[in-house]
Amino acid sequence: MRGGLPGLGRRALAGRTLILAYHNVVPRGERPAGDASLHLPQDRFAAQLDALLETHEVVPLAAVLEPDGRPPRRPRAVITFDDAYRGSLTAGLAELAARGLPATFFVAPAYVPDGAFWWDALAAAGPVRETALEALAGRQRAILDWAAARGVRAAAVPPHATAASEAELRAATAHPGITLGSHSWSHPNLARLPADELRAELRRPLEWLRARFAAVVPWLAYPYGLASPSVARLAAEAGYAGALRIDGGWVPAALGDRFRVPRLNIPAGVSPEGFVLRAAGLVRR
Repeated sequence: MRGGLPGLGRRALAGRTLILAYHNVVPRGERPAGDASLHLPQDRFAAQLDALLETHEVVPLAAVLEPDGRPPRRPRAVITFDDAYRGSLTAGLAELAARGLPATFFVAPAYVPDGAFWWDALAAAGPVRETALEALAGRQRAILDWAAARGVRAAAVPPHATAASEAELRAATAHPGITLGSHSWSHPNLARLPADELRAELRRPLEWLRARFAAVVPWLAYPYGLASPSVARLAAEAGYAGALRIDGGWVPAALGDRFRVPRLNIPAGVSPEGFVLRAAGLVRR
């Protein structure tokens, strides 16, 4: 699908930037578990990278704020992963490294190592998201306690669907172009937190990352993609250079607000054709 409508879309977007948002990559031979929309099989991820390389220039996240001034010939793509799942830091990293591609992994250190996320553990429990994010502010312990009080047991998830270890994060940053960013400390709904708790959620992960790794970028990926003007203001005060949503499509040609930078979420169930259409700017959700 290099020509036709996708080709026209890409030509119209030459020089523009698309930030792709992934979550987990399921290693070959393993079965997906948890929230099915987040766990992309390794072979599908590899095919998406190959398709992207045919049509886009893959650049580091830092390039979003640092245009290189070259005449645009192709759209640019940035690869990001939320949650720092073990599968993304192993199977996903293997595919990136095989192609020499840069990427940024956003870490919530409270889950390191081996933490299972509530949305995977409760994936079979039915609709709990609204209560979890609004009434319970996305706080893991409160959500699991609330579910247990209603007779809902958290399911076990396989190791590839838990958070990566510190050693796995360190091994990842040994690869050129691989960087780590902040996904808050414990992945709450930042927009629902009181100011003191919010400041700690923003400050602590940067301190933790910088104390352990050299390849850290001062970027925040909002948990659940949720933020507010006060969250953005306190993120700037905490020393972040920018912050990412989980939606919104292409980065504007003239980036005005560095703390509401859009991304394109890539669901695990997207077809090869659907991925090409998204990357060409013809599907924006």
